[in-house]
Amino acid sequence: MQVRTRRGFLGTAAALVVASSVGACEAGRGGGPKGEGDDPLDVSASANLPAARESLAADGTTIVIGNPSAPLSVRVYEDLSCPACAEFELDGNGPYLKQAARNDALQLQFTLGSFLGPGSKFAANALRAAVDHNKFTEYHELLYRHQAKVRRAGGFTRDRLLALAVKVPGLRGPEFDAAVLETKHREFVEAADEAMSNSPAEGTPTMAVNGALVPTDSRGLYDDRDRLYRHLRKAAARA
Repeated sequence: MQVRTRRGFLGTAAALVVASSVGACEAGRGGGPKGEGDDPLDVSASANLPAARESLAADGTTIVIGNPSAPLSVRVYEDLSCPACAEFELDGNGPYLKQAARNDALQLQFTLGSFLGPGSKFAANALRAAVDHNKFTEYHELLYRHQAKVRRAGGFTRDRLLALAVKVPGLRGPEFDAAVLETKHREFVEAADEAMSNSPAEGTPTMAVNGALVPTDSRGLYDDRDRLYRHLRKAAARA
């Protein structure tokens, strides 16, 4: 996919404290309530949970966090160089979804596009390599935390990706380093980008719940935890 326009995060820094609004990086095609109970979807972003299983789906393009057999699935379409994706993953509902996956409430699926340039391809390749070490979740968050600084420096490069990987305990090593330096997973990168290009997603970030795309005019589901929680409860009940 080619990029024609970009929209950044909609809203001011002050608005983030209450309820931010995630924008989108457009491609070329144009807490539920913190109550008591046993609902695994009702999980705090700060809950201390064990790491979730990380795997590559049979389609060869989807990275799955959590139980791949879970009946409730949330697919997220992202590009690691997209500023709006960083807002979603750091200040929006990205952290909640990861916690829900760690709490066995859902399987969290990622389709990583790379329509924003070579840096996105290098980052997607490195993240695919991290899956082999069950370090995708930590590395994914880390890359978004450093995205703005990296963009100002010219984007993700192999060397920058390796330098950041040092911050994830247990990730760096001969196998991971070689995968990053040699772009070992280039076929995955291209296939994932094509999967995004052929999907209904018109920009990033975009979510799909059990295959149903969350429309772009429902941006509140991207940053309001309670709204997304209720949406997921309804989807789970229908599954």
